[in-house]
Parts: sequence; structure tokens; C-alpha cells
Amino acid sequence: MQRVKSRRTRSSKQLEEDGGPAPDTKLKASICIPSYNRKELLLATLRSLNQQSAPPDTYEVIVADDGSSDGTVEALADLRTRYRLRWFTQPNAGPAAASNAAAEMAENEVLIFLDADQVCSLEMVAVHLETHEREGNVFVQGLYPLAEGYRSRAASLLYERELLSALEPIDRPHPASPHMWSAQVSVRRSVWKEVGGFDSSFREYGGEDTDFGLRVAAMGIRFLFDPRALSYHLHDVSYGSLRKQAYHEGCSIVRLSKKHGLSVETLFGGELDKRVDRLFESGWNGAPRAMDAIGHALSWGVMAADAVRARPLQLLAARLVHRWYKVGGLVAAGYRPGTAKSPPGPA
Repeated sequence: MQRVKSRRTRSSKQLEEDGGPAPDTKLKASICIPSYNRKELLLATLRSLNQQSAPPDTYEVIVADDGSSDGTVEALADLRTRYRLRWFTQPNAGPAAASNAAAEMAENEVLIFLDADQVCSLEMVAVHLETHEREGNVFVQGLYPLAEGYRSRAASLLYERELLSALEPIDRPHPASPHMWSAQVSVRRSVWKEVGGFDSSFREYGGEDTDFGLRVAAMGIRFLFDPRALSYHLHDVSYGSLRKQAYHEGCSIVRLSKKHGLSVETLFGGELDKRVDRLFESGWNGAPRAMDAIGHALSWGVMAADAVRARPLQLLAARLVHRWYKVGGLVAAGYRPGTAKSPPGPA
């Protein structure tokens, strides 16, 4: 496992001077972690939570094993932690359902939803608690750049570029805000219950976090991006994942558009009338198998860019494949670039 650097521990006085977490927060957190066949990554995440500056009696960890077959359950049974760790296993139902199941077991006021591939900095839990203590009933989005050793592939570079550009303006007004990224976020348990949790019918990549964020925002809850709530993402995006995730993103955007009454363009992040999008749409609409075959061929271009390690070329090649399949997902879900900007209404 890659050794990940984390921030050095600061004293309570330094934390207060730097605007960091106050040591006397009264709130407590329940950290909800969904996991499916990620044993080693999950163990790295849980071990990082063992090193938190927050006192261990201020947080508990609940792992929802979503039907893993890689020895996760046995590893959890053998694990010893300084904090309270609870875990359970269920038939595979997807990350949204697993997150909800963990949250149902939570006993504390603040829910921190954390993916099973996040190595947390020493103050991550303390920052979430302090921000909720100071700001009241808010939604806190943490920062999770890729860990060292995970930034070499074009697909990973593109993923991190999009992540960082999306997180910074999350607390600013925007028609489609917030495009929350749920790998490390926190919200009051009462808010999670009032909105009905995550929509577990979103089982593929993308959609369930933005849907949850939009419903929380509709309650008038303020969103805050706090980069001090820091973790490091152990995420290596493969060439196959680049294609598959982009395709499912496109499908989810159309579904979100219909559910929330927002235009596809707003959720997509820009206009889709461009000539290139109309060309992609025509191909996916008329010959989807051929477009998929061409997309696989374009992936060889991404591999070639990775081989020469030319970052601008890597990003260009990855963006092309990503948009190719994202438009494909839009088309598969029934959207046509160049048609009406607004959906027929919430469904």
C-alpha cells in the first residue's frame, strides 16, 4: 500500500490560532463508510481514523459491507481500534443504500460520509465537528486530492482536475449547486433523515451525491467547502473506468434533469449544441456499437499519452474519451443535444 503523507499534528493552541478545530467541541460524529470488495483500501482508511487529533470518544465509525467477497468481514472482525467501530454486512445494493444503512445505525449528531479509499489527515474529524459547532446547521464538503503515487495516468489527472474545480465554488449560488462529491462530506443526522437519505435507486457511478445535495440545498441548508477537512484519495482510474464512469455520468445527468427540473446543460456544466456534440450524438444514436468500438480505439491514444507523460496531451486525450462516452450516456438516457433546453418537468 502506498504510504501517504499527512499533515503534522498541531497543538490545540496552534489550531486555535490558525482557525483550526477547537478542542472543546460538544458535538460528536458518526462516520459512515460503505464498502464493497475494498478490503485493503478500507483498512488503510480505518487505520488513518485511528490517528485522529479528535478524542476517540467524540466519534464512532460504522462500516456497511455491501456484500463483499474479498475477506472484508474477516478483516473487520480482527481489527482493533481506539475508537468505537461497528460493522455489518448486507446483500449488495449499491453505495447509496449502504450509506443509508450505516446512517440508520448512527447514534451521534453529525454524520460524516466517507468513502472506503480515503486516508484521513490528522485533523479531518476535528475540522468537521468544529465547523458544525461554529456554523450551526450546515453541510460541510471536505477536500480529498489524489494521494501520492496516484497521479500518473491521464484519467486520474482529469478526475482530480474536475474534482478540484468543482469543490472550490460549492458554497456559491449556482443553478445546479451543489455538485457535491460525497467521498468526504458531513451533515446533521436530522437533515439526512428529513430529506430521506440518499436515493438508493442510483446504483451506477454518479448521480446519488448530486441528487442528495440538491435536496439538502432545497431545504435552505448552507453549504461550506472546508479544505482543512483533508483526506487523500487512493483512487487509480483505469482506462475502462474512464469510459464506463463517463457513460454512467451522462445517464445520471438526464435522470437528475427530469427529477429536479434542471436543464441537462446546467447539470452538464456547459452548452451541448457544439458541432462536436451533435456529431457524437448522431453517432451514438445511429450506431452505438461502432461508437463504443471507436471509443476503445481512442483509449489507445490515452495510453500513448500516458507512455510519454506529456501532461497537456494526457489531459486532452482523457477529455476526448470522457466527453465521447458522457454524450453517449446522455443519448442512451433519451437526451438529444440541440433539443429543448429544459426537461418536461420533474418526474
